[in-house]
Amino acid sequence: MKGCLRYAKEDDMDLLFEWVNEAMVRKNSFSTQEISYEEHRKWYQQLLSNMNCMQYIYMYDTEAVGQVRLFVHGEKAEITYSICAAKRGMGHGKNLLQLLCNQVKIDFPEVKRLVAKVKPDNIASQRAFLDNGYEQVYNVYEIMVGASKEKYLLDK
Repeated sequence: MKGCLRYAKEDDMDLLFEWVNEAMVRKNSFSTQEISYEEHRKWYQQLLSNMNCMQYIYMYDTEAVGQVRLFVHGEKAEITYSICAAKRGMGHGKNLLQLLCNQVKIDFPEVKRLVAKVKPDNIASQRAFLDNGYEQVYNVYEIMVGASKEKYLLDK
């Protein structure tokens, strides 16, 4: 599969805003509320100036089809990513993660470990990580106290 990562630019803000509020992205995020444009604009400006964070756009041929972001903490970096709705289920997540490993070696040679948090029902992301050699390290259990109906969540 062809593809590459490019560094996000200021003019990618609207594209990323569109993607972040897409229904499946919100569902798979740990914060599921829709994001306002003003909130996104402020966040994106801070992101682009943060030396411990890098935003990439995943390109397939000449089309932007996904995004991946790294939050670097010393030798560890946390990954968040998404693929645009029209291109899901085609192996882009797996390819994006392969490209990211190589890019991290260039941009952040101090990083020795990549980490991602994935919700239990996000099977596609789980598969993309596992297919790239990531290991499931732990589960987090949570209970909503005081809710009308007690609900157990499993975070992977």
